[in-house]
Amino acid sequence: MNKFETTLHNICKVFVTIFKDIERVAVIAEPFVDIAFPQLAPLYNAGANGAGAAICAANKVYVPTATDSENLVAIAVAVEPILQQFATASGLTTPTTGTVMAYAQALQQSVKAAQPAPAA
Repeated sequence: MNKFETTLHNICKVFVTIFKDIERVAVIAEPFVDIAFPQLAPLYNAGANGAGAAICAANKVYVPTATDSENLVAIAVAVEPILQQFATASGLTTPTTGTVMAYAQALQQSVKAAQPAPAA
């Protein structure tokens, strides 16, 4: 894993671990960001909601007993429309298949790492 992928993995792991209910956190934070940083609010709101939606989607389709390849494909399919929606809302270019797969892989590794340890 390169430095960028490691950083993305660590960020996703923090989101997955701390913000398991990210949608509620993002909704609670939105008014504060809207008031304190009105210029950043649209990007924050889109980013927080997009990240939360992607993490929730990854958690919903992740199957601990499935292979890494199966989970990667399931997560990629689940998050692609979310990434496209975020890109459109933010005025960014549509993510490439490679970008979607890299993001899905980072999410997969983070979701997998956040899974409870198997019972001994």
